[in-house]
Amino acid sequence: MALTAAELAAQIMAADDLGILKVKVKEWPDAEGKPMTLGIRVMTVGERDAYEREWIGNRDKGIDNFRTKFLARCLCHPDSGDRLFTDEQIEKLASKSAKVVSTLFERAMKHNAMSEADVEELAKN
Repeated sequence: MALTAAELAAQIMAADDLGILKVKVKEWPDAEGKPMTLGIRVMTVGERDAYEREWIGNRDKGIDNFRTKFLARCLCHPDSGDRLFTDEQIEKLASKSAKVVSTLFERAMKHNAMSEADVEELAKN
């Protein structure tokens, strides 16, 4: 017997589609001095839409903390998926190494299926 629309919708909502990519960051050691393991999660569509709206709304002047605002939505606990940084902590995250943040940003962009072409398209709109 075929599922109803409500049943299909319930299955979609129950699906765990915010996969977590685990990455090691040697520049940020853990308490034992080993490379810290962080999670990079897929943003929800609402988070991505909000980020893209901000980008489009500020395309003439750009977005302050472009990378860290994106990362704050993606960096998470590697097991629970809980966000590591709140929006209020973005400025503090922006004080970290550009090399490390850029590497994480590139990994997060790829994990979120957001390419350079996507960014260029946002800039055109």
